[in-house]
Amino acid sequence: FFDQIFLNDKVCEYGLWENHVMEWLKNANKDNFLFLTYEDLSENTERELRKIASFLGQDVTDEHVAKVLNASSFSTMKNNPKTNSKAKTGDNGDFIRKGKVGNWRDYLTEEQSGMLDGKIEMVRKAGGYIRCTL
Repeated sequence: FFDQIFLNDKVCEYGLWENHVMEWLKNANKDNFLFLTYEDLSENTERELRKIASFLGQDVTDEHVAKVLNASSFSTMKNNPKTNSKAKTGDNGDFIRKGKVGNWRDYLTEEQSGMLDGKIEMVRKAGGYIRCTL
């Protein structure tokens, strides 16, 4: 299954993960481009939310931030059928799984992880900010 998903460029309309990310990275220096990572969002959601608001030119109050943080929390989104629909996974489980950084270790073998390491390193060398442990 892993080989079919991550190594086959015909599986997804966007092609291989690394090619998809590299296309986006071409825009990294543009004023209308903000690149965020799941790891940064998990580490400090409020900081990243304020970064998004600033990028969009929006002034936000602490009350607004608190409401957005609550509405976008893992538990709120996991329990909301609009954001955690089984239709998104082909009824193969929840779309929103555990909300933990590094959970890939529970699913990928060492060999599979090694295959992805090369792809991640290629994106990093192209200037991509990818936050993960190789």
